[in-house]
Amino acid sequence: MIYFQFSAPSTGFETLALLWQRQKMTKKCIIHASFSHLAANMAILVFFSSLGLGRALAKAEEFGETAIENPFDEAYWGVELTSNSPAARTTEHLLAGRLQPALTYRYRLSTGWLLGAFGGFKNLKRRNTESNLPEDLAVLSFGYESLKGWRLYHPLYFFAGGKLSYYLPATEAMLPLLHDAQFRSEFGGSAVAMLALKPAGIWLLTARIERWRGLASTNLQGYETALGILVNF
Repeated sequence: MIYFQFSAPSTGFETLALLWQRQKMTKKCIIHASFSHLAANMAILVFFSSLGLGRALAKAEEFGETAIENPFDEAYWGVELTSNSPAARTTEHLLAGRLQPALTYRYRLSTGWLLGAFGGFKNLKRRNTESNLPEDLAVLSFGYESLKGWRLYHPLYFFAGGKLSYYLPATEAMLPLLHDAQFRSEFGGSAVAMLALKPAGIWLLTARIERWRGLASTNLQGYETALGILVNF
């Protein structure tokens, strides 16, 4: 024999308590379901948005095949006029220096990257000229750069990337080098932003800003601005 036992509230207060508890459980279930539904919709939206953004970025990586979409020649040689000023801790010892020329070579890849080699002096001035040290500090800098390009509006393009350099502090911007006793040689890294103007023909004009610093210490770091003119041979 099977017995079924039912319980009923004995008082009105107990009835109200049961109704209130049931209402709270119902609201909790509704809120939980709504939140789960919203989270699922957001996940789907983010997924498809990321797919669209990824496709757009992948498409934007290529300049294109026509002369207007990708007007750059395969390789350029040129010269830049550079100006350097110290940054962070370097400002305690150095000031902005004179303009200096620098040589540069850039090679274009079909994907819109410019790979290059460069060499030149970064000129800075010492704050304390009462010592026996020379007034100028000439840092010979040479190395490799890698810049990714985007078309803004033909013939104007924007490039951004980085540099890996080697710094040789010297007392004068001339060869043979006389090593500066106050600073040591070290490898350096840079973040670079550059505008490139590509008119018709073999010429390329650039305007560049760079934040550079030594990797082994914080004694050598600064900003460099440069205007360049390059030609394709």
